Amino acid sequence: MIELTVNSTTGIIKTVGTGTWDAEEVDEHYRRIEFIIADFRTHGKPIRMFADVSNADIQSPEIEAKINAHSMRLYQPGDRIALVVKSSILKAHVREAAAQDMALFCSHNAAETWLLAHDHQA
Repeated sequence: MIELTVNSTTGIIKTVGTGTWDAEEVDEHYRRIEFIIADFRTHGKPIRMFADVSNADIQSPEIEAKINAHSMRLYQPGDRIALVVKSSILKAHVREAAAQDMALFCSHNAAETWLLAHDHQA
């Protein structure tokens, strides 16, 4: 399952993914994110993405490739993406598998602090 929320106070777009995902679920999730990001960009709001996959399974190579393709299409330089994973071992896996530059954390608080630490830079 992949849940999506937006914190109207902080402007953080939050995704929480658990378990294993199929291609349809990933595509639908990114369709929803695409509308939010487009609205943020139209209104000059910074893109701050908080993705919590600390309770997700390692996804298949096909799903990882689909996530990478969506990410490369949607995110731009200056967007801040924080990914929370379960362990340092998974950090290494994500660094190897991810096509998009992002900050990796094992702590929710550290990820949120990092997202809010800097102003959006165009």
